[in-house]
Amino acid sequence: MTHVTDNDINYRLDDDAMQRFIVEGYLQLQSDLPRDYHARMYEELEPLDETGPLGHNNLLPCVPELRRMLEEPRVTGALTSILGPDYYLHFHRHDHVNYPDGAQALHKDGDNHSHNAVDGLRRYHPTRYVMLFYYPQDTPMAAGPTGIVPASQYTSRRDVDRLHRKADSLRGEILSQLRKEMDDAAFRGTERFKRYAEMEREFAARYPELVSEMQQINAPWEDAKIPLEGDAGTVSIVHFDLVHGRYCANQSGRQRHMVKFLFARNEEPTAPSWNHTSSAWRGPQDDAQTPIWKYVWSWHLGDPGGKQATTSSRTVDDLSTALSGRDDKKAIGAAYELGSTPAGLDVLYDRFFSDDTDIRSIAAYGVVRAGDRALPELLARLDHAGPDEQTRIIDVIGDIGLRAIDAVPAVTALAASPDPSVRRAAIEALGMLGQQQTSLDATVVDALAQALCDEDAIVVRNATFAISRLGKKACKDGTIEQLNDNLFHWHHHVRGWSIEALQRVDDARALQLSLRYLMSARWDPSAKSGDRTVTSKSMQKDQQRP
Repeated sequence: MTHVTDNDINYRLDDDAMQRFIVEGYLQLQSDLPRDYHARMYEELEPLDETGPLGHNNLLPCVPELRRMLEEPRVTGALTSILGPDYYLHFHRHDHVNYPDGAQALHKDGDNHSHNAVDGLRRYHPTRYVMLFYYPQDTPMAAGPTGIVPASQYTSRRDVDRLHRKADSLRGEILSQLRKEMDDAAFRGTERFKRYAEMEREFAARYPELVSEMQQINAPWEDAKIPLEGDAGTVSIVHFDLVHGRYCANQSGRQRHMVKFLFARNEEPTAPSWNHTSSAWRGPQDDAQTPIWKYVWSWHLGDPGGKQATTSSRTVDDLSTALSGRDDKKAIGAAYELGSTPAGLDVLYDRFFSDDTDIRSIAAYGVVRAGDRALPELLARLDHAGPDEQTRIIDVIGDIGLRAIDAVPAVTALAASPDPSVRRAAIEALGMLGQQQTSLDATVVDALAQALCDEDAIVVRNATFAISRLGKKACKDGTIEQLNDNLFHWHHHVRGWSIEALQRVDDARALQLSLRYLMSARWDPSAKSGDRTVTSKSMQKDQQRP
């Protein structure tokens, strides 16, 4: 749970910086902490296991001083600008170690830690999740920095992802065979890099045609890739869906650490949260992307679909042709333009309700752009649709957000669907739709309470996040006790959201329960004696003082 301070305001983004982030999907900052701090963080990260219990999601218990960087006004000011004043430090974090690995395939992160993409393709465009990348060491090109593709966060990459899914499945088969042939030690620490290299060599030998096809389709993305170089203390904040990957091999002679933290927006925006002076769009103009950028800008202003969002000057026939094309950027841009005009809705409905997974995932963005104008048709179809179509409709309604308040009764009714995917979507959507209501209907509160006990872990996770977003008004007798019980749930997502929800429901008992849990779960990463090895000069001086 994050609290805004007066110092944050001095470091909020201005309109131009906010628009650059919306367009490019990233920004870079330089920590104000001294180099000695970053050197100390490097030393403390070195012995950890990138994917093991001493590391990964336990990074902060292992290196608790990392929080000083996360709570710097320069960092919190930028995060507040992008995610609003009540953002959440997600429980997922990862120290990506690079040595002596080579370049990494460009990708979007798996969506299991954010909103699960419907049809495996349709992600949210509004900024509800971001990642923060932190370098504790100088990271020039020779150290193998992270690479990104600017302005790629809104592009679906349908053809690229199709090939990558096929390749990942085949790589997994090879890696599984290697694990059968070798003992566990062959995959520990830096030894795992050798195994991955062996896997890649075997993959290339077995499937040369697939490798060639992937290289060809990836070439434009590789050409657009840039390195995120920087001194120790460089912090990059990127849209969760930005295309990224390790830029090149690390040839520096020592490990390169890039610590990744994930942050989630807790509240849909109703007003700007940065140093805002003008609603005018002063960003770049691009035929395919400007409709998206202006919509996201309006969404951040608290006025999605308002006067800043683009209306179309192209004919419906021209836009329909672009929507059906294989150029992802042009197709998505056309969907937004179709959604900005009443005449385009029929085209969008035709594609959105089709059996073509690719085209319906693109058309959905235009339906979201239409906002409350799309609700009558969506709701009319909802009762008679099958589970897959219900999931897609609810997903769009949730993405429309605060403008879809009239859909609450229909969505609530489907929160008890026998299909888990429908329940997942319905419960998640309720957490966004009801945020501006002073009180919730008892049926909504009951649905959320029931979902906390669901047999499907993702339904429970979504219910917990919904309660975190909605606060005290989403609680009934027994809700706090169930959240407390779920602190011991088998799924770490449920545990992570539960501790956050208990802190957000504005209840003294809930706060006491969360504190009791955290006190018992706290972890001292030092040796049994409780003393820690003093390595930095500043800490040595501190201990020498009388």
